[in-house]
Amino acid sequence: MKRTVRTDMILAAWNALSASKYGKLDDADKIKVWKISRVLQPVAKKFDEDTKDAGEKLKPTEDFTDRWQKAQEYERVTRGPSEYNEFIKEMNRYNKLVSDAVKEFAEKEVEIEFEPLTEDSFVKLMNSNDWTFDQVRILGEILV
Repeated sequence: MKRTVRTDMILAAWNALSASKYGKLDDADKIKVWKISRVLQPVAKKFDEDTKDAGEKLKPTEDFTDRWQKAQEYERVTRGPSEYNEFIKEMNRYNKLVSDAVKEFAEKEVEIEFEPLTEDSFVKLMNSNDWTFDQVRILGEILV
C-alpha cells in the first residue's frame, strides 16, 4: 500500500519501531513490522544527515564550535562576561536558523509503500511495548 507521510511522522515512527519488541506478534506479522521499519529507516537516516549538514553549514563562523566550548566553560565557572552573553545571542540566532531549516525537512512529504498491519496485529504490537499515547497515535496512522 502506498501512502504519503510527513518526514517528522516517519521519524517518530522509526524511533518507536527501532526500539520495539515484537514478542506478542505471530511470525508473519513480525516480518511485516520488520519490513515496514526497513522502509522507514532510509527516510529517518536522510533526515538525520540533513539535520547534521544544516548544523554544520549554517554555523555563523569557522571558530563557532571552539567558542561554544568556551561559552560552556564560562557558564560553569562564572556568569556574566560580555563575551559569553554575546555568544549566547549568536547561539540563539544559530539555533533558530537550524530549526527553521530542519522544520522544512520535517514537513516534507515522502511517499512510502508497504503492507500495513491489521488492527489486531497492531494491538499485539502495542501490548508488546510500553509506548506513550503520542507514539501509539503516530504508529497507528502509519502502520494500520
